[in-house]
Amino acid sequence: MPANSLAELLNAGNLGRLACESRRRQDIAEDVRQRLPDKEAAHLVAANTDEEGRLVLVMDAPVWAARVRYMARELGEDRIKVRVLPRGAVSS
Repeated sequence: MPANSLAELLNAGNLGRLACESRRRQDIAEDVRQRLPDKEAAHLVAANTDEEGRLVLVMDAPVWAARVRYMARELGEDRIKVRVLPRGAVSS
């Protein structure tokens, strides 16, 4: 039986779906970073959409979350939720 390539293994089954979801979330975060001012963009930890279609942003500190909440309309998003990374959590 021929050995599968690493790419084939990574793209197969649950691991493939997980990799696809990870890329989707990275794309959303990059899009949001481009629309945020540099200071706020530097504090964005993650971005995603929830089951209701709202944009969900995770910031690394409450002060940055508050600033982003106030600029939600400037981001072109009417439905946005901004959260703060829990203390002790590790951001990437």
